[in-house]
Amino acid sequence: MSTSTVDGSQVDVAVVGGSIAGCVAAIRLRQLGHRVVVFDRRAMDDRSYKRLCTHFIQPHAVPVLAALGLAHLHGPAWSVPTKAVFVTPGGLVEGPGPYLPGQQDLDALNLERRVLDPALRAAARQQGVRYLDATTVERVEEDRAGWMVEARDETGLRRIRAALVVAADGRRSRLAEALGNPTGTHPNDRAALFGYFSGIKTRADDRSVFIMNERDLACVYPLIDGRTQLVLFAEKSRVEGWGGADGRLRPFLDYFAGLAEAPSVADAVPESALLGYHDYPNQLRQPVVGSIPFVGDAAMSLDPMSGVGCGFAMVSGDLLARSFANRSLARDDIADGLAEYRQRFEDVLLPHAEGICRDALVDKDEATQRRTFETICGNPQLSQQYLALTGRMLLPGAFKRELLRALMTRGRTPKK
Repeated sequence: MSTSTVDGSQVDVAVVGGSIAGCVAAIRLRQLGHRVVVFDRRAMDDRSYKRLCTHFIQPHAVPVLAALGLAHLHGPAWSVPTKAVFVTPGGLVEGPGPYLPGQQDLDALNLERRVLDPALRAAARQQGVRYLDATTVERVEEDRAGWMVEARDETGLRRIRAALVVAADGRRSRLAEALGNPTGTHPNDRAALFGYFSGIKTRADDRSVFIMNERDLACVYPLIDGRTQLVLFAEKSRVEGWGGADGRLRPFLDYFAGLAEAPSVADAVPESALLGYHDYPNQLRQPVVGSIPFVGDAAMSLDPMSGVGCGFAMVSGDLLARSFANRSLARDDIADGLAEYRQRFEDVLLPHAEGICRDALVDKDEATQRRTFETICGNPQLSQQYLALTGRMLLPGAFKRELLRALMTRGRTPKK
C-alpha cells in the first residue's frame, strides 16, 4: 500500500519505475529543487528488493552513492569493498593498487540488493520525493502544458500533471512500447545460475574472483557476515541437464569444486535456492524518444556477465540529472537537457555495449583469446588498464589501442 500521496495534481517530474535508476534520477532531480513523484506498480515494504541480481557495483558507479546521501553504504555493516581478480587462459590479472592511478580509495562494492533497494527508497522519501508504490501508470499524454500522467492504485484513477516524464520502468518497459522506442536485441549464448552460501572461506583481501573456464565464467563474491555468492555464466548446453531448482545445486557446487582457482565448497551451506535465467538477450533502446528520457534497464539491459546492470542504472539516472543542472523545466530547457543527456549517455555508457554484446557469444577463437590474455598478463600497465576497462572506468576504444600496440610489439626482438 502507498505510504505517501501527491498533494494536488501538479509536479515537476514524474518518474515511472521505482527501482535503482528511477530512485537515483528522482533523488538527483529532487536535489535540483524539483517536485518529484515516483510511480512503482509493485507493492513495497521495507524488505522489498530485486532478487534476480548479482549486485556487483563496479567502481565507476560507486561515487554516485555519496551524491545520493548514501555514503554510509560503503561501511562494513552494509557492503564489502572489493577489487576484481581475473583468472584467464593467459594468466592472472590482479592489479596491486587502485583501478586507475590517482584513485586509491575507489573500489568496487559487493552491495546486495536487499540492502541497496530499501536504502534508495528511504533516501528518496527523506529527500522529499513522493514514492507511490502499488500504482500503475496506464497512460501518458503530452500537450502544450506538458504531460498528463494517468495512474491507478487501489483507490482508483488519478491524474497528475508533470513538466517532465522519466521512463525507468525496466527491461519490459511499457513506456517504450507505448511511445515507439524500439528494442534492439542481441543474442546471449550463456545461462546464469547463482546462490548464496555460508561456510566458504574466501580470500583474506576480499577480492572478487572471476574464473574463465573454457567459454564459461565462474564468479566468487565475498559478502557481509561471512557469506559468499557463487555465480556461474555457462554455455546453455552445459546446464540444461542439471534438473530443476532442487536438482541443480549438486552439479553447480561440483562445477566450482572442479576449479583449482576457486575456494573450497566442501563445507558450503546454501542459504537460498539457486536463482538464474536461461535466456537473457541484450537489449538496447534510444536514451531519448520525443521528450521522454529512458534510464536504467529501460534504455540498456545487457548480459549480466558484464556486471554493469546496477552500475549503469545508477550512472544513467545521475547523467540525466546532471544534464538538467542549471536548467529550468521550461520547454526549451527540457529540449536542451535531453540533448545533453543523449550525448552523455552515448559518450559514457554506449561504447561499452558493443564489447558486452560480443562477449555474450561463445564462439571465440580460443588461441586468439589465450594470446590476448598472455599479452595482458605480461604487461603490468595493460593489466591495470584491463581492470579499469572491466570496472567501466576506461572506454573500450582507449583499451583497444593499447592492446593492439602491445600485440604488435609482442615478441619483437631488439635490433643489435
